[in-house]
Amino acid sequence: MQFRQKDAVAAVVWKDKKNVNLISSIHDFSVGAVQRNVQQADGIFQRQEIPCPQMISDYTQYMGGVDRADQYIQYYVFQHKTLKWPKRIFFTMIEMLKFDAFRLFLASPHHQPGPGKRPTTFLKFSKAVAAGLIAGYTGGSVRKGRPSLVPVDDRLTQRHLPGSFGNKSWCHVCHMRVKNNQQETRRQTKFGCLDCGKHLCLPECFTVFHSVKNYC
Repeated sequence: MQFRQKDAVAAVVWKDKKNVNLISSIHDFSVGAVQRNVQQADGIFQRQEIPCPQMISDYTQYMGGVDRADQYIQYYVFQHKTLKWPKRIFFTMIEMLKFDAFRLFLASPHHQPGPGKRPTTFLKFSKAVAAGLIAGYTGGSVRKGRPSLVPVDDRLTQRHLPGSFGNKSWCHVCHMRVKNNQQETRRQTKFGCLDCGKHLCLPECFTVFHSVKNYC
């Protein structure tokens, strides 16, 4: 167990199964105890108390959500060794913000899965976010020659961000699909695209409306 402190910032290294490193601005070097199974000389494991910094105990008790976020982010590794540290920090913050948005999305009463349906996964949510951010920016090669005489719908070419209308209305995509007998039910939502003036379910219908030409 090692401690270092400068001003109000304390750092600790505690040996559990491996080294645990923590930095805190609200802790001192108080030491408590935790229960661990310790192997005895005869090979039998016995429950014992071992010294543990209070900083570690508080983290274990209250910071489960942070570990959960780290777990989800590690499922889909985005960092590369070639990235310089400022970019690694930036993209890590983006991933953390995306995870926070995902948790709020799951908690929203407007986005609960229907009977017999599974909740939206973090991967599906991430793809929907990515599709919304790059909507209209395909990155393809520029064609030479005369421009097309057929105008392209603005909803497919411009960048659109979701927002709240305040009042609920039928989702435009759901309504059109029910009207054309492509699905059985439609949903109401207060979210949608403020630029297009359309109520759209997030994230599925919002993504489809801005990326698929014939969505219904």
